[in-house]
Amino acid sequence: MRGDALAAVDTAIEAARAYGREDLARRLTGTRARLVDPAVRVMVVGEFKQGKSSLVNAILNAAVCPVDDDVATSVPTLIRHGDEPWAGVVRRSETGTEEVDDIEFSSLPVYASELGNPGNERGLLAVEIALPRRLLRNGLSFVDTPGVGGLGSAHTAATIAALPTADLLLFVSDASQELSGPEMEILELTRKLRIPTAVVMTKTDFHPSWREIRDLNLGHLKARGFPVEIFTASALLRTKAIESNDKQLNLESGYPHLIEFIETRASEVEAAVLTAAVDDLRSVVEQLTDTFDRERQVLEDPAAARELMADFERTKERADALRDKAARWQVTLSDGVADLTADFDHRLKGRLRTTSIESDNAMDSQDPAEIWDDLTAWLRRRVSHDLAHTYLELSHRTQELSALVADHFDDGKPTLAIRLDAGTALTKAADVDPRTVIEAGGRGAGTTAMTAMRGSYGGLLMFGMMAQMAGLAMLNPATAVVGALMGRKAVKDERERQLTVRRQQAKATARQFIEDAGFEVGKEMRDSLRRLQRQLRDHYQDRADELKRSIATSLAAAKEAVNSNEQQRAGRLRDVHAELERLRKLAYQIDALQRPEPNTQPQGSSHSTSGR
Repeated sequence: MRGDALAAVDTAIEAARAYGREDLARRLTGTRARLVDPAVRVMVVGEFKQGKSSLVNAILNAAVCPVDDDVATSVPTLIRHGDEPWAGVVRRSETGTEEVDDIEFSSLPVYASELGNPGNERGLLAVEIALPRRLLRNGLSFVDTPGVGGLGSAHTAATIAALPTADLLLFVSDASQELSGPEMEILELTRKLRIPTAVVMTKTDFHPSWREIRDLNLGHLKARGFPVEIFTASALLRTKAIESNDKQLNLESGYPHLIEFIETRASEVEAAVLTAAVDDLRSVVEQLTDTFDRERQVLEDPAAARELMADFERTKERADALRDKAARWQVTLSDGVADLTADFDHRLKGRLRTTSIESDNAMDSQDPAEIWDDLTAWLRRRVSHDLAHTYLELSHRTQELSALVADHFDDGKPTLAIRLDAGTALTKAADVDPRTVIEAGGRGAGTTAMTAMRGSYGGLLMFGMMAQMAGLAMLNPATAVVGALMGRKAVKDERERQLTVRRQQAKATARQFIEDAGFEVGKEMRDSLRRLQRQLRDHYQDRADELKRSIATSLAAAKEAVNSNEQQRAGRLRDVHAELERLRKLAYQIDALQRPEPNTQPQGSSHSTSGR
């Protein structure tokens, strides 16, 4: 079907250029590029040391992702199809562009793992690998991501920002224990993004109780209403099965069912790309056909030309209105982006304010010095959670905005796949750290004794003088007791003063951390919204230009037909009928591309995972 669609696109491009419509040809050139490379991206996500890299290696039957007990992935690793094996690293240049440098396959661990590149100290954007694999041939690619490690880490922020680019998410968790709270939180984010997701339980060969763990996980997912598949997989069994060509062992490894699921999802994405291509083709062919059909009407009935010309003028006015800066779609776009920006600021500030209040309450109830490490870890997770959820809400609403803008055009279909880019924003926010360490007062026994003596001295002096006035000795048992109590009160007051100072310092530090994180993400997100606005504006401006060009071409052809003589009209009419016949054949070819929706219920669903 993809080959037939490419043939139809090539024919349509040739026709558009033959009719002088280079604008339509450019549009179809983009359509062709999407057909040639559907780019189905499978992201492999999970916490550290869950077997993500082993999973990718076993699926592809290639040891490309570094795997070892002491090795963890530090940089996103993209594996795609290539006629020859190849590896490279992606860096951001000083000018802001991406640069790719070739590397040797043997040096992959030096760049992609924590062992060779701890904390991504080399500053790489990604590692790319090309492999000649049948599974990858039709545009399928895999992304092995660094361990998420909870919502508070920079790795997690970068992964969350990249999630909207995924066509399928494989969430990896080994079979040693049921899904944890942080893992369920990441899955909740993927549900809000409506990304097709499957949970893959790895290392089943190491954990005999994997069936019980699988059932527990199914219970957790069903309780929260997650539409998620669960697969079980053993990379060790897969490797042995391939080495011995043992089909039964391969089935027991679980990988055939998982690969079938991945290929089903890839076919769904390819079908969506095909549908979008058919929509583009129909739009272009309809514009070309309409131009010739209007000219045909004038040629066949010159008496009706006046009415047709009036209709042309009305349509031209509408096309001009679409191109005008004050056009309704422009207003919808401008107002929509302004509303998104305002809502983003309000929701983010509201969430961060709630986090700040909860942080203050925690410090009012306990000594900040005793809970500071736990509190800062909680703050990082909570602020990252606030930023991620606000981004996800914003990302979803940008899709709605694109649909609203598209409603102003004839077909009402969003013809631009958009994504709100927040990778830099979330990563910068995750890198923010509290800059102050809150410690106990550090007052030693000597200092405490001096504080007690000062308090005792004041008490002895005051009550001793009162005793003398009463005719008693200045130093007596009563004044000694009073002095001791005063000294104890002085020590208590000093401790409370120090605690108050620590709380004030800790609150100020926490608020500054929250403000810094919000500042970092706020500027980046506003810039991203402006880029999105320009992207949508330019795209739909081109659509409006196409419409005006079509009307202008039709109007010019009609005027020429009216001014021609009988012989010229007859000759032109034959040519117009011939062109309409060609376009009808092309339209028939496009209609033949439609096919039924693929089966959306993949085999190997969660209720039939036993024995994998």
